[in-house]
Order: sequence, then C-alpha cells, then structure tokens
Amino acid sequence: YIPVGRNGIQGQRTYKSSPFVLRTLADKQPEGVHMAIRFTEGDRYTVEIDEDQLAEWKKNNSTSVQAEEINAEKEYLPGEPFSQGGFSFVVERRDSTKAITGEKNRWLVWFESLPALTNAYRSSLKVEPVKEYASVFTLSYDGYSPQQGTDYLNTLMKLYILQGMEWKSRAADNTINFIEAQLGLISDSLRLAENTMESFRLNNRFVDLTLEGTLVLEKLEKLEGEKNMLGLQEQYYKYLLDYLGEKENNETIISPSVMGVTDPVLVKLVEEFSKLQQDRKKVAFTVRDDLPQIQLMDQKIEDARAALRENVNNTINQLRLTMNTINGRIATAEKELGRLPGTERRLIGIQRKFDLNNSVYTYLLERRAEAGIAKASQITDNRIIDEAMVHNSAQIRPKSMKNYLVAILLGLLVPMTLIVIFDLLNNKIIGKHDIERLTKAPIIGYISHSDYHVEDPVAEKPGSTLAESFRAVRTSLSFYTGQTKCPIIVISSPISGEGKTFVSVNLATIISMMNKKVLIVGLDMRKPRVHAILKSVNGHGMSQFLSGSATFEEVIVRTEIENLWFAPSGPVPPNPAELIGSPKMTEFIAMARNEFDAVIIDTPPVGIVTDALLLNQLANVTLFVVRQRYTTRGSVQLLDEIYRKGEMSNVAILVNDISAAGYYGYGLRYGYSLGYGSRYYDPGNYYSKGTGKSSGYYTND
Repeated sequence: YIPVGRNGIQGQRTYKSSPFVLRTLADKQPEGVHMAIRFTEGDRYTVEIDEDQLAEWKKNNSTSVQAEEINAEKEYLPGEPFSQGGFSFVVERRDSTKAITGEKNRWLVWFESLPALTNAYRSSLKVEPVKEYASVFTLSYDGYSPQQGTDYLNTLMKLYILQGMEWKSRAADNTINFIEAQLGLISDSLRLAENTMESFRLNNRFVDLTLEGTLVLEKLEKLEGEKNMLGLQEQYYKYLLDYLGEKENNETIISPSVMGVTDPVLVKLVEEFSKLQQDRKKVAFTVRDDLPQIQLMDQKIEDARAALRENVNNTINQLRLTMNTINGRIATAEKELGRLPGTERRLIGIQRKFDLNNSVYTYLLERRAEAGIAKASQITDNRIIDEAMVHNSAQIRPKSMKNYLVAILLGLLVPMTLIVIFDLLNNKIIGKHDIERLTKAPIIGYISHSDYHVEDPVAEKPGSTLAESFRAVRTSLSFYTGQTKCPIIVISSPISGEGKTFVSVNLATIISMMNKKVLIVGLDMRKPRVHAILKSVNGHGMSQFLSGSATFEEVIVRTEIENLWFAPSGPVPPNPAELIGSPKMTEFIAMARNEFDAVIIDTPPVGIVTDALLLNQLANVTLFVVRQRYTTRGSVQLLDEIYRKGEMSNVAILVNDISAAGYYGYGLRYGYSLGYGSRYYDPGNYYSKGTGKSSGYYTND
C-alpha cells in the first residue's frame, strides 16, 4: 500500500498502517498489476487498473479470465465485492468509524506473487558471523519499515528454531515407527509360543527339565538370540538400502544404534550422510538449485550415498556368513537335543520359541522406551540471544550526508568537466587569458557588446557604456602615440566580420569629441563600408587619388559629426595593394598630417591581404581587432607570428564585442563623480558642452 500525494508523487510504502486492507475473494489474483484506489466523498472508492500490466500478466500466465469489463469510473462501497479485470476482493477499513478522506485518499496497491515476495525478502536479508569462525550470527534486514523488518527477523528466527525441532522430532518418530513395526511382527509369534507352552504343560503335567535338557536349551537359546539380533540388523540394513534407493526421500534417516549396530565405519557414514541432507534442506529455502555451490553439495550427497550403499552391501554379506556359522552351531545343538526323551525334546522346542521371542520383544520394548525418552528430552540446537527491536533500526537509505557530498562533488566536477570539454572543442577566443596564451602582443583595451541597432552608437549615445569603453581605448592610445602632432592609426583584423570598420568609425568619433579634427580613411577598397556607416556615398575616393585621377581636396568629405571627415574608398580598383604601396600613399599621409589632428585608416583583414602590412611603416600604431567568441585561435596565432617576426611595429590588440558581465575576470566597471569638464554628456544633444557628471573608466586588472 503506497499513498499517492498531489501531482502523483508517491509516498512511503506502509506497513500495517494503511487506512484499509484488501480481502481476497478468490485464490488467484493478477499479480504485480498496479491498481490506483481513490476514495471519494460519501465513503466510496474507485479503482483504476493498469491495463498494460494486466494484459502482460494474462499473457505470461496463459489465462483467459472472463471478468467484468474494466470501468474506472464505477464507485464501490467498503465491504462491497470488487470484480474487474480478473480481480476479486473486498476493501475493508481498518477503523470502521473513520471515513477515508483528505490527503490520504489516493493509494497505489498491487498483489505480490509468492516467488517475487520470497526473492525480495531473501535478497534483503544479511547473515554475518559476529567473529570469524564464530557460532553466533547477526541477522539484519533492509526493509521499507522498521516494524516490518523487526517482525520479519523475529518470525524468521522463531521458524528456524521450530524447523530444527521438527526435524529432530521427525527423526525420533521414524525410529519409534520402525521399532513399532518390528514389535508388531514379533508380538504374534510370542503370543503363539506362550499359548503353545501353556497348553503343553497342562496336558503333560511336566514342569522341570533334566540337567542335560537345561544345558541344551540354554545353548540353543543363546545361539537363537544371536541369530535373531543378526536378523534385526539385517532388517535395518534392508531399510537402509530402501532408503538410499529413494533420492526424493525427505524423511530423517534412522540411526544404526537403534538396532544395536556398532560398526564405527557404518555409523560414521550414516552420520555424514544425514548431516549433508540436513544442510541441503536448510539452503533449499534460500538459494536456487542451479548455483554451483548447490550442485557441489548435491554431488557430495550422491558420493556419500554411494559409499554408504557399498558399505551396507558388504556388511550384509558379512552378516550372512556369520548367520550361516550360527545356523551350523544350532544344528549341532539340535543333534544333542535328539538324544533326549521325546516329551522333554518337545518341551525344549516350545520353550526355545517362547524365550527367543520374549527376549527379542523385551529388547525392542527397551529400544522404544529409549527413543520415546530421547524425543521427550529434545532441545533446540539454536537459540535467540537478542530479538530484533524497532529502536535498533537505523535509516540506511537515503544517506543524506553522502547524498549531499555527492551532489556537491557532482555540482563542482560536472561543470568543470564541461568547461574543460567545451574549452578543448572550442577554437574561438573566450577570455583575456586565451589571447595572452596565444600571443605576446599587448592588449590596448576592450570594446563592450553593442545592443544598439546603429553602427555609430558613440555618436548616438555618447553617455553609454559602449562609449566609455571607446574613451578608455582613446586614453590608452596616448601611450602609443605620445606627443605626435597627428598620429596615424591603422586598424585591421585577422579575418572579416570582427568589427574593424565599426571600431574605426566609433574610435574616430570619440577622438573628435575632444575638439580634434579627425580623418577616417577607407582603404578597404575590396569591401568598403565606412561611407555606409557615416550615411554618405562612395564617390571620389582613395582609389582615384592613389591612381592620380583625383586631388586631395576632392576625396575629403565632411560628415554630420563635428570635427570628423572621411575619405571614402572610391571605385574598386584592380590592384589595391599596388596603389597602397605607391608613393601617392605617402603623399596623402603627409597632406593629412598638415590638415588633421588624427588619421584613422580602415584596412582590409590582414589574414586575407597584406594592405595593413604595407601601411604599418606609415603608421604610429596598428590596432588588430579581435572579436570575443568569433575570432579563432588560429587567427590570433597568425597575429603572434607577425608580431614575433617583427614584420610590423607598434602593434596592439583591441578586443571587440565582449560581454558586459565581464571578460573572464577582466570586466568593465564605470564610476561616476561630480566634476567640471567639457564633454558630451547629453545623449540627445551630443554637441552640447557644459558642466556635468564626468565618468571614469576602471578595470579589474
């Protein structure tokens, strides 16, 4: 009986504590088939049968039970017979005065099969010696209820002792029955001999024998007594042969001493055979016959049976030789009897039979009395030292402390393992340590992730976190450019899509906010994008200037952002690398230095073309943009190779699109304090100047 709570959560299996019990009305019930019993208002209940389990049970048991059709909606009263799906039982309340309602109104119930129940109890029982080779054992049981385990252990121990007593009592009964059978055979002969002797004495008035007759009688009685004892032993040996021939005989074997057999070899063989049988009976209730240990025990029993049978046959042969010798001596004595008078001879014959039967009868009576005394004085070989008690039980499952430790370990190991696996499988840069492990090139700063739907968020939202990250890069650039009047900043990336053009435009915007004239030069002639971000057209541009078809003034375009100009890429030429490497590029840089305070050059990815390498000699600093969770580790290794070989000078790495929460321990934090300064603090009017809150940039370095 298992209570079912809300949302179908099963509770603890009950033992003698359920509010109701099932009383079967038929011997055969579907076994292992779950039934959901739900008590409703009005002291009624419904039964829902697991039809899949019921069909499986019918299939395995080859039954075609004709029962009432299953109806889970039909309601029954306690005490009313339930008959559906092969079930036939009555639900009875333990307390007839209390209705079954409230939280404990739903129960999961099933009938357990005897083999399954036996296996469950057997597998949960544990028997251990207190010490090695000790005769004291501790029994423990793993159950679902302390009271259930206590009752089971106490009942098991009592039945074990009772079974041992029954085996002993059965052995004594077998001995008594065997003696009774022999007494039944001899009593008739004794009665007949007694009547014959009494009749002879009355008819012949003869009372005493002569001395010679007495001696002959004593000799014959002694020989006949020995012969009869051998006859009783022969009867026992025949019993043994019959017993050994019946392998399925479960009766306890009769001891040889009952019939006066004292042969030490035979006695030992019988004792060993009897002990093996008893040991086999004990384990028959707990283990399967196909186990190797049981098969070995059965083989030992058969070997002992064969040895005992051989010994009995040899003993019978020896007994018959002894009996032939006694018969010869009896024949000699009977010749002496023939020399006596006829009347005396007949009296001796009658007296012989009476004394012989009387001695055997007396012997058997003594043996029966001994067997009865042995049965009455039997005591058990085992006893209970301490009974099982509920307060000695302890919870073994679930082990709370162990479960907590396992949960903590799993909570630590699983994420760590997953992190290691993901790190091994991932070829993208994730954190600062990835870059530092792959290259010695310095990191100039970090650009946070942009959630804006514009590509110039610094101009649109100058007070945003993103704008602050560009201000931090602007500050760091001063350490590379120093007091240079017009620093030339080349911006490239290992591969396309890492945001170099986005960085170029927004970095130029943040520098222009310092009241400096800034020029953006679009030298990514194969895939120009600067003009699109600045909402302009790609008209006269650098390709025309470098080819000599346009002047410096013709390619310079003013943007909507104050202090910001740009030179578009112009039409796509067939030879961009040759144009960038021409003297016209040096001429353009010289003219730009005279007109502007800073020049930012947007170049193609260095992993695709070599334009950035050509411009490095004209630049004060070259920034390589890498993107978190986008740039591959191989691309960073390419930058490291360029850096280590010295192919470019004054190189730095700018990490783009990092998460706002942090960058593997190197997160962005911004503090605000009151102060005075000229800055663009109004998101709605970024050209305004005035007094406001100034922002400072901090890192967790």
